[in-house]
Amino acid sequence: MSELTLTVTTAGQGAVMAIRGDLDFHSAPRVREALADLRLAPGGRLVLDLGGLTFCDSSGISVLVAAHNHTQGLRAETVLADVPTGVSRILGVVGLERVIAQYADTRAATAGWTQAAT
Repeated sequence: MSELTLTVTTAGQGAVMAIRGDLDFHSAPRVREALADLRLAPGGRLVLDLGGLTFCDSSGISVLVAAHNHTQGLRAETVLADVPTGVSRILGVVGLERVIAQYADTRAATAGWTQAAT
């Protein structure tokens, strides 16, 4: 079991939330809290950087859906970056790859953003 760590950085037209460790039943509430505190301008983008994700169960998948729903309510979008192969496979099985865009890495997901200090 790998403890979850979250890092949120705002820049340009949105925010990057790096999720490291296990995203499961026990850690999902922490991510949901961080999402609730997140403010994006209309047209903004939340990038969920999953490169450090070591485990993701159904609770973790539901957090990804919650992130998508949260940003839609703000008239913004959620995208995923550096998605581990196993998680990408699950997203395909449940059809989320058609709903939440995936990028190879955070750099690709934030291409075109003007940088702002956070």
